[in-house]
Amino acid sequence: MAGRQLTFVFPLLMLMTANPVEALERLAIIVTADRATDLCVDEVAQIFLKKRRFWHAGESIVPVNRNATSTEREIFTKLVFHQEARFLQTYWNRLYYDGVLPPVTLASDEAVKRFVAREPNAIGYIDEALVDNSVRVVFVLDATVASAP
Repeated sequence: MAGRQLTFVFPLLMLMTANPVEALERLAIIVTADRATDLCVDEVAQIFLKKRRFWHAGESIVPVNRNATSTEREIFTKLVFHQEARFLQTYWNRLYYDGVLPPVTLASDEAVKRFVAREPNAIGYIDEALVDNSVRVVFVLDATVASAP
């Protein structure tokens, strides 16, 4: 009987320890469906570092991050900033004393999508497979290549 339990547990352990980055291949940078804007990866970096704070018409940009431990955040940080997550921690610690706070953080792709769909000045990122007509894709980051398009 112990052999059967071990046989059942082993595949479960393999599933639990699989690298989640491999499952997520494309990350969509999204804005509200009504926002007609094009951005490049460098502009997105400026927005998420809060170095660019306004859309072209003058509205305040609201960048939305995934939580710090999410696969999406890990991929976004690597492809947009070409850095590890600790780079951003140091960056925001320095800016905090100047009164500049990091982007809003939400816990799931669905939460990011709902927030961006309802907030006309928001920009966020989610798994491309979850995109629907409630948001507009500005561009897509491909996790299978070394750099962003």
